[in-house]
Amino acid sequence: MATELRLPLLGDIMTEGTLRRWLQADGARVEAGQPLYELETDKVSFTVEAPAAGVLRRLVTEGEVVQVGGLVGRLEEAAEAGPAPSPEPVSLPEPPVPPGPASVEEPVGPAPPVGPARLRATPAARRLARELGIDLAALGSERRLREADVRAWQAASERAAPEATAYAGRRRAIGERMVRSLQTSAQVTLNSEVRVDAVLDMIEGLNREWRERGVVLTLTRAVVKAVAVALGDHRHLNVRLEGERIVPREGVHVGVAMDQEAGLIVPVLHEVDRMSLEEVARELRELTRRAEAGRLTQADLEGATFTVSSLESTVVDAFTPIVDPPQAAVLGLGRVREVAAFEGSGVVRRRVATLSLTFDHRVTDGAPAARFLGRLADLLERPYLLLEGRR
Repeated sequence: MATELRLPLLGDIMTEGTLRRWLQADGARVEAGQPLYELETDKVSFTVEAPAAGVLRRLVTEGEVVQVGGLVGRLEEAAEAGPAPSPEPVSLPEPPVPPGPASVEEPVGPAPPVGPARLRATPAARRLARELGIDLAALGSERRLREADVRAWQAASERAAPEATAYAGRRRAIGERMVRSLQTSAQVTLNSEVRVDAVLDMIEGLNREWRERGVVLTLTRAVVKAVAVALGDHRHLNVRLEGERIVPREGVHVGVAMDQEAGLIVPVLHEVDRMSLEEVARELRELTRRAEAGRLTQADLEGATFTVSSLESTVVDAFTPIVDPPQAAVLGLGRVREVAAFEGSGVVRRRVATLSLTFDHRVTDGAPAARFLGRLADLLERPYLLLEGRR
C-alpha cells in the first residue's frame, strides 16, 4: 500500500509552501528518515524526511507552490511501483571535428561579437541553442563553444529557477500575511524614546565577563529579556487571539525577527520568563546560528506569544512593525543614536533608542499599552533589574 506524501504544516498560520528541490530521484528506493525534499515557507527552509520506506513517485515539480496538506508524492511498495524508470539520456562529449569543409560554422543570423573576436560555435552547439531558445552570446566565451557548453549553461539555468521561484513565493506569502493582518485587526503604534546609556554600559561589562563562555549580549537580546519581564506585569499583551476570543498564555515565548538571505524568519525563544539574561543571550545566539545554517526545526517556529523586530544595526530611528496573528502585539527597536540633553544647567550627550509598540486595539487600549512601554523604559534605564528577574 502506498504512503502519501503531503505538505506538512510548519507553523501556526502557514497555508502553503514551495517545494524548492527534490533530494531523491523519481523512482528511487528510499528508507524511512531519508531526506526527500526541501520545503520553503515564508519563514524557513525545511528538509522533509521520508515517513516510511518505499519507491518515490514525485507528483509536483521543483518550484511549485503547494497548499498545506496537498499531495506532493507517494512512497510505493516495490511490487506496485513497477519497473524503475529508464535512465535519462546522457550527452557524450562531442568528438573533435577535423579541419576542412565539415568544420565550417553554420550561419545563424549575425553572430554577436565577444570582446574583440567574433563568437564561434560548432554546428551542433548552434543547432542545440536554436532548439532550446538560448542566445549563444549569453555564454560569453572567448573559445569555440561546443554542444556540452550549451547543455551545461541550460542545466545551471534550470537549477537556479526553483531557487528564484521559492524566494518569490516566500516574499508573496509574507506580503499576503501582513496585508491580512492589517485588514483583520485594529492596529495602533506607540513610540517612546528611551535612554540606553546604562544598559549599553552593562552589556559592555558583561561581554568582557562572558567572553570565555562564548556568550555575546546585544541590545536586542537585552530587550528580549526586558520584554519577558514586562509581560509578567502586563499580561493583557501576552495573549493569543482565537477568532473573537482572547486566550491568556502561560509562559512568555518571544519571536525574534531575523533578516536572512532568503527573507525574513521569526524563530521563537520559549519560556523566556524562566531564563536568566545570560541564558537568553546564549539561546538567541544558537537560534541565529541554526537560522543561518538552515537548520531550524518546526518547534523553533511555533508558539510565539509576542514578537521583537530589531533594526538596531541599521540607520532607521523608528518604524511601524506589523502584528503577526494570532499574537496581540509586536515591539520594534530602532538604532542607537546620540542626542544632546539638558542636565541641570548644562548640556550632556546621551545615547537613546526608539521603542515602537504596535498592538491590536481589540485586545487592549492605549493607556495600558503605554504603561507597558513605560515598564520597558524603566528596565532599560535600570538594567540591573534584568539580572535580578521580575520585580
